[in-house]
Amino acid sequence: MLVIYQPAGDMEGFFRETAQWMAPPSKEEVARVFRAHGMEVVGPPLKVE
Repeated sequence: MLVIYQPAGDMEGFFRETAQWMAPPSKEEVARVFRAHGMEVVGPPLKVE
């Protein structure tokens, strides 16, 4: 599997911050961290079928 982030932006900082989570974060915390690193959560989570 190959995963590419283009443009890479601040992905290292994003992964550094989310690696500190010791429990599942709230939706608000997820949105805050995404915004802080130039991303936005859109739509509901995907369903596993």
